[in-house]
Amino acid sequence: MKYFLPPFAALALIAAKPAPEPATIYSGGPIITMAGDTPETVEAIAVKDGKITALGNAEAVFKQAGKKAKRIDLRGRTLLPGFIDAHGHVSYAGQNAAMAQLQPPPVGGVDTITKLQAALRVWEAQRRLPEGAPIVGNGFDDSQLTEGRFPTRHDLDAVSASRPILIIHVSGHLAVANSAMLTKIGVGPDSQDPKGGHIRREADGKTPDGVLEETALFLAMSAILPSGIEQGLASLVTGANQFASYGITTAQDGRAFPESWAVLAEASKRNMLPIDIAVLASMERNWPEDVRAQIGNGYVNRLRIAGIKLTLDGSPQGRTAWLHDPVPVPPEGKGADYRGYPAIDLNLFNAKLAEAAAKNWQVFVHVNGDEAAQALIDGVRSQGLAGKRTIAIHNQVVRPEQLAEMKKLDIQPSFFANHTYYWGDWHRDVALGPKRADFISPQASAWNLGLRPTAHNDSPVVPPDIMRLIWSSVNRRSQSGDILGPMERIPVYRALQQVTINAAWQIHEDSEKGSLEIGKRADLVVLDANPLSSDPANLHAIKVVATIKDGKTVFGSAD
Repeated sequence: MKYFLPPFAALALIAAKPAPEPATIYSGGPIITMAGDTPETVEAIAVKDGKITALGNAEAVFKQAGKKAKRIDLRGRTLLPGFIDAHGHVSYAGQNAAMAQLQPPPVGGVDTITKLQAALRVWEAQRRLPEGAPIVGNGFDDSQLTEGRFPTRHDLDAVSASRPILIIHVSGHLAVANSAMLTKIGVGPDSQDPKGGHIRREADGKTPDGVLEETALFLAMSAILPSGIEQGLASLVTGANQFASYGITTAQDGRAFPESWAVLAEASKRNMLPIDIAVLASMERNWPEDVRAQIGNGYVNRLRIAGIKLTLDGSPQGRTAWLHDPVPVPPEGKGADYRGYPAIDLNLFNAKLAEAAAKNWQVFVHVNGDEAAQALIDGVRSQGLAGKRTIAIHNQVVRPEQLAEMKKLDIQPSFFANHTYYWGDWHRDVALGPKRADFISPQASAWNLGLRPTAHNDSPVVPPDIMRLIWSSVNRRSQSGDILGPMERIPVYRALQQVTINAAWQIHEDSEKGSLEIGKRADLVVLDANPLSSDPANLHAIKVVATIKDGKTVFGSAD
């Protein structure tokens, strides 16, 4: 039986249909397309329904967009493709925002253990914590503490002997627990070091001093995770909005665990995400089959699992990176031959690579030290991943001959380029020595070999400040003013490529984003100055005016 609408009802439906939104045109300032290997600017760009519909000569764009198009005058400001976070932890950035902030200058003000203790006390007083709830802090940095050492459980016991306390190192690879937290998580004199981690001990060689390295940190993480879906959602959105405030339109959740997936999936289901999030599933853990089946798929409400993550070693600033040669100044209790260590059993690592090759999953590997870099090179070569665009995350202490092998195998580097600024002096004097520090994050060498590198902040290790990252890539200046490896500095345009089109290409999204071209998504950032014509020494001072995701403003205003 067929049903027909009476004429007046059909007219009502037509009248209720919303009128299509007109195009929006941006003009009146430099518009850098990032579409080629040399800078290209256009006079105007039009966007409609979340896509770029026209760009080029202003008069032609105005004509094509029509008289009803909304015109936004950039007033001399600069428009580029939205920045892409090549590696970061957007979920953890949101969680970090709710913790006691323990970062040293220039991010924060905690440069002594006394100030650290005071920050924890203030945080506890402000939160009015229920009985038994832990005190949690993030971002302390032993390299910047006046005492020149890690805090211990005794330092934290002075804040509270009864309430559990956990503070996380700025690298995210180490933490310190007080006595109550050690008891809560079951760590004592008879506890064995977990594989890939270390529980530091006191002078008796048995009693834990509170410091937990690498996988030992996981023993305490369950005690500080968000307590439920709603809290997790609020934290995730906080992190995503923070990234958007720095011009980022695609963020990464760079080491997701099965227990955190429910929050990510729910955020997508509720359409809560202001920007795209590319998730990396940590494959040291067991994932449900229905989630594994989503690896490599496209976005659903701004969420996708881009690939799998494996972690080969630790951090150079924490002196847990796996190096070929010893560190100049070993951590307390370590011998002169100390050179860090692997964070995963290599048999397991290679088995996961083989599985990824069989399932055609893209692989992202945390690799800081050159010994870890060699394990990655050997694994990609032996497990069938050559030519599969494996991403070497951080890739800081890599040797020239290893970069050449990476080129042959299509292992693409994503450099933590801000290390030259935040820890350059520490690496030169303590963690690596002058020679290795000068070659840390060798971006120019990577470009010269024909690799397509990216750069990242690994936020919340440091803020997701893309302009500071570009400044570091161009200048390589440490906090003391030293220039680490002047031969590895790169031009401003190369630095911009690393956070736009190269970052899109590394995750196989360059057909949709990373440059301003007709048909691509209208992911845009407006800056208050043109990086290509600014003094390179002041690039970090350029501010984000507006962030536009799929044609909609998600931070600031371009008007």
